[in-house]
Amino acid sequence: MSLLLAGRLTRGGAVVDGWLEVEGERIAATGAGAPPRPPGERHDGIVAPGFLDLQVNGAGGHEVTDGPAALDAIDAIQLEHGVTSYLATVISLDPATVERSLADIAERAADPASPVVGAHLEGPFLSEAHPGMHPPDRLCAPADGVPPYFASEAVRLVTLAPELPGALELIVSLRARGVAVALGHSGASAADVRRALDAGARLVTHLFNAMAPLHHRAPGLAGVALADGRALVGVIADGLHVDPLVLELVRRAAGSRVVLVSDSSPAAAAPPGTYSMGGVGIESDRSGIVVTKEGRRAGTALTLDAAVRNWAAMTEASLAEAIAAAGETPAMALGMPAGLRPGNFADLVLLDGAGRVVRVMRRGRWMS
Repeated sequence: MSLLLAGRLTRGGAVVDGWLEVEGERIAATGAGAPPRPPGERHDGIVAPGFLDLQVNGAGGHEVTDGPAALDAIDAIQLEHGVTSYLATVISLDPATVERSLADIAERAADPASPVVGAHLEGPFLSEAHPGMHPPDRLCAPADGVPPYFASEAVRLVTLAPELPGALELIVSLRARGVAVALGHSGASAADVRRALDAGARLVTHLFNAMAPLHHRAPGLAGVALADGRALVGVIADGLHVDPLVLELVRRAAGSRVVLVSDSSPAAAAPPGTYSMGGVGIESDRSGIVVTKEGRRAGTALTLDAAVRNWAAMTEASLAEAIAAAGETPAMALGMPAGLRPGNFADLVLLDGAGRVVRVMRRGRWMS
C-alpha cells in the first residue's frame, strides 16, 4: 500500500499541520505544512500514533489467559479503540496456566496481524499487604525462586514489589535481558524504591492503587514516582481509581512521564455483569467500577481511548499530551520505536477533535 495522508499530526505532545507517506507496512516520510503533492487522503481531525496499552487483562468478557479465541476477540476490541499494540497482562496464577498462556501470547506476538507485542507479568512477586485482587496465597518473593516461565521471550514487562527479598537482583537480571520492570503492589519505603530505580526499574504500575498511601513523612513508592525523573508513571484515568483532582496533581508533578493504561478486565467493552479474572469472580456496574465479591478493585471497564479523553477532560492536559501518554511514552517504556517517524511501522489512529476514534491503521493496512 502507498498512501499520502495529510492532517493535524501529533508528536511529543504537540499538534502540527502536516503529512505523512506510507509505503507498505511503514512510514516512509513525514513533514510539516503542505504535502509535496495532492494527498490520497486528508483527515480533518488528528492523525496520531496508534495507542500502546501496557496493561490489558481482558475485554469483551474474555481474559488474555483464555486461549487463542479469546485473544482474537480482545485483539479486535483493542484495534476498534485505537490500540495498535498491547501487552497481554497475566496476573498471579498457577505456573501451568502461566506457561500455557505465555506460549499463546508468544505465538500472537510473532504474528504481524495481531496487536499483541508481548506479555506483562503482574505477579507473583507482589506484597501480601497490597495484593489488590490477587489472592495473597499466590504471592511470593523472588528469593523463594523465580519460575522458569520468567525466561519466556514473550515477557516484555514485569511488575514487582521492590521491598521483597531478591527483588533487586531480579530487576538487574530482567534488565540485562531487555525486559522492562515496573514497581507496584508495594509498601516499599522511598529508599527501597530508589534502590530499585538504581537497579534499572523505570515504571510504576497504576499509581496510588495497590500501594502504600502517600504520607508526608513516608513518601514511599507514590512519592518517589512523582518526584524522581527516572520513573514513568502508570495512571488509570477513569476518575474512579484516582480522583480527578489527584489526577491533576499527578499531571503537574509527572507531566510527560505519565503513561496512561487501561488495566482493562474482561468487563471492559462488555455489558455490566459478572465475569472472572484469574479464577476470581468479578462484577461490574453501570458506573464502570469493577470489584471482587469482597469489594476489592479488580481492574477496570476502561478502554485506552476513553482514558485519553478522560486525561484531557479531567486534567489541564491538552488532547495532544494525552495522546502522547497513550502512545509515545509507553513505547519508550518498552524501548520500542515511538511516534510518527520515518521507518516506524505505519500504526495510526485517526481521531476527531474530541479524541474519538474515527479510523485505525495497523502496519499500513486500514482496519475498517
